[in-house]
Amino acid sequence: MDSVLYQQAADASVDRSALARLHRLATSPGEPRALNARMRWGLLMVAALLLASGLIFWIAANWQEQTRLFKLGLIEGALALSVLAALLLPRVRVPALLCAHLALGGLLAFVGQTYQTGADAWQLFAVWAALSLIWTALARSDVLWSLWVLVAATSITMWMGRWGFFEVLFGEGQALLSDLIHMGLWLALALVPAVVSLIAPIRVAGGMGWWSHRLALVGALSAWVTIGVVYLFDSSRSGALYFAPGLLAAGALWLSLQGRWRDFISVCIAALALNAWVLVGMGRLFGQVETSDVLFLFTLVGLACLGGTVTGLIAVQKRMRDEDRASAASAEGRAA
Repeated sequence: MDSVLYQQAADASVDRSALARLHRLATSPGEPRALNARMRWGLLMVAALLLASGLIFWIAANWQEQTRLFKLGLIEGALALSVLAALLLPRVRVPALLCAHLALGGLLAFVGQTYQTGADAWQLFAVWAALSLIWTALARSDVLWSLWVLVAATSITMWMGRWGFFEVLFGEGQALLSDLIHMGLWLALALVPAVVSLIAPIRVAGGMGWWSHRLALVGALSAWVTIGVVYLFDSSRSGALYFAPGLLAAGALWLSLQGRWRDFISVCIAALALNAWVLVGMGRLFGQVETSDVLFLFTLVGLACLGGTVTGLIAVQKRMRDEDRASAASAEGRAA
């Protein structure tokens, strides 16, 4: 055992119940069964990913050798078998639906490319997200929600790329409208994991799908800051929209420190976005000042942002740990 445990046990101020808890922690055999279950689950997820990817790559590699009907039947059969396995075998439900999710994307891509439906790429991803939403919600898995967020984010990105062509034709007023819609769509996507955590029938085990939440937050903050930078440096646009991403990033940082939304990784993501937003603004401001000390001033601002962010994150992490320890001690007290 660790020497620290002996030192704690030799302390006369430690009562017998605390010594008993220390002994149980020191002599605990661990949980090999839980480790075994996690290994099996991880291998099933990898197997599902490889099966679906292999199916799509095989069809692409044998594009000319097989008939359309054969390819269509193969993908549809794989999709149907995956969904059937998810219904009949609860232990492999999430890996089976992961395979079904990828097979559905392959089926939509095959139909769109083979029969030339005229749909844009963003429509493929939008339909993919809409059709997979049912089993993603019912499965209550953060893995599936993370994949769904990626598909939906790709759809938003591609749709706004198409809208960007429209704004070239019709001017700045439409550009502002499209960017506001763009920011609103990313805000809606960022709120999806939080909304899911509030609905009991589809809530992820554990309450909050943290990885899907973080992915959505990364996408939203990246899009917001990018829009702010464009409006700051483009002289043909109003620079007022530069401040909206800063407010949204500050709101994300504040929510990541509160109650059920508290998450240190989300705090780091929001802090990084705020740093990028501030440094870009300072760079634009210093670029308009005619002085030889611009680089020195910008370096000072960058160091101040870095130092303040690191200090703040360390303080937040320490506070979260203290709160977690206090909660654990309170739970142990109630259990005793």
